[in-house]
Amino acid sequence: MKSLVRTFILMAAMTFTYNCYCQTLPTDTVKETLLKNGWKTDHILGLDPNTETYKLTKYNPQEIFAGNLTQFLDNSTFHSQYTAWCGNDNFTNVFGKYKFLDKDKIAIAVDTVTYSGGWTKPTEHRKSNYSTFTISIVKDTLILTRQK
Repeated sequence: MKSLVRTFILMAAMTFTYNCYCQTLPTDTVKETLLKNGWKTDHILGLDPNTETYKLTKYNPQEIFAGNLTQFLDNSTFHSQYTAWCGNDNFTNVFGKYKFLDKDKIAIAVDTVTYSGGWTKPTEHRKSNYSTFTISIVKDTLILTRQK
């Protein structure tokens, strides 16, 4: 009996913790949040069509930073890039479109990929189809997970 009570309490605590840290926001809030912030990302958004998840955390422009940044420029376009404060590197820029399908679903499509710095690759004009991602929130991170 005691182990059953302990199990119930543990499950209730886990459910509460999950609900506190894994949440979805109303569409307007997600849109506003995406537009008013720059985002550090674990991958350049849309560069690799096989990437299953993207993790976005707010970028502080006062911070010295090297890595991937993504900006949602208006209600339909985005720019994702690799940046380095030193300026001596291989730089990749992705330009594309996005649209919200639901309060927790976004679709992205890549139009152009450019390379600069040490790269000698030509510009890619992809004009890709939209890929759909669910949006979840864990603490201060937005997670985009590809829908299959």
